Amino acid sequence: MTAATLPRSAGRPVLLLALRYLGAVRRTRGVSFISLVSVAGLVLGVTALVTVLSVMNGFDRELRERILGIVPHVLVTPRGDVEGTLEAVRGVPGVRGAAPWAEAQGMLTTGSRVVPVALLGIDPREEGRLSRLPGAVVAGELVDLEGGGVFLGSGLAARLGLLPGDPVSFLLPRAAGDTVRPELLTTEVAGLFRLGAEPDHTVAFMDVDALVRRAPGVERRLRLALDDLYAVARVRTRLEALGPLEGATYADWTERYGELFEAVGMEKAMMGVLLGLIVAIAVFNIVASLAMVVDEKRGAIAILRTLGATRGEVVRIFVLQGALIGGVGVLAGLGLGVLLALNVGDLVAVLERTFGFRLFAGTYFDRLPSELRGGDLLTVALLALATALAGALYPASRAGRVDPAPALHGL
Repeated sequence: MTAATLPRSAGRPVLLLALRYLGAVRRTRGVSFISLVSVAGLVLGVTALVTVLSVMNGFDRELRERILGIVPHVLVTPRGDVEGTLEAVRGVPGVRGAAPWAEAQGMLTTGSRVVPVALLGIDPREEGRLSRLPGAVVAGELVDLEGGGVFLGSGLAARLGLLPGDPVSFLLPRAAGDTVRPELLTTEVAGLFRLGAEPDHTVAFMDVDALVRRAPGVERRLRLALDDLYAVARVRTRLEALGPLEGATYADWTERYGELFEAVGMEKAMMGVLLGLIVAIAVFNIVASLAMVVDEKRGAIAILRTLGATRGEVVRIFVLQGALIGGVGVLAGLGLGVLLALNVGDLVAVLERTFGFRLFAGTYFDRLPSELRGGDLLTVALLALATALAGALYPASRAGRVDPAPALHGL
């Protein structure tokens, strides 16, 4: 390599020199150990970050499906007849389905036991388009509600010792002037459902017509299911523009469960920040190993400068070296992270069977959920590579400031 050829074809020599100095890192014992530790730390950090983010995505998905998959996304209380607004609402973009709805808060009584429940009135034949309740039925069929019975969550039924066909009663509050009197509604258990979430213990379903007829004061409303849960504001704007819904009042899922999902999102962000610190620590080790390489190669850098290499080319050599080390760590971490995220549920199940413990004892989950998202992989990869490149700038700038004369004098 001559002084004339280096500037004209700088790209390839810079890459070759970066690879050569990377090989020198492996041959130097002290630097090699630090480099291996830093790369291993980067691999572990990226692996942990990908896995934890996937697990958090899994919990978020399970909560959405188990809770928001059954509650109304939007509740509308029109001024006029509910039935007369159904067809208009079903044609609104973003609305997957619509049906009558009613709700009463009360107490379920059987024998000497009393528990608080929410008695929800639904249209059994339309429920399949609105929620995942039909797929969660474990005893009976939803159309059995048309006979006036109720569906109970399996957890609530087990707690009270109830089976399909058993009689139950509900004490529902009824306003009478300035006082509230209890109204007794007696029926029987028509079936059971299991969602694997809180509604299994706090909710009972009844045919909406039967509930409105038998529970005076219960208001019939309109229940909507949306294609996109997070498009509530946009859909409400479209609904408010409809003539049949002029003067209607609205409520949506964010008023009851919005804080829960905000907390899950905040927890995911905080876990990402904390695990990102592991990646940052590994990058600092990469910086230390590159700084040691620069100190060891001061003579070689001086020779390159005398052969015609510019400061910028010397800087690029060491930036590229840092990128190569970081790239290897990030790729290996992504590979292990993807492998672990896809199999973490099975791995935890094996550990539970081997050591005889239950990680989710007392919860609604029977296994560790996980959902791998491409956006998270891309974000982790870009941030880790950017951090590695940023860390390589300091030792690279030191290499670019090496003065050839003193360095050659010291050889």
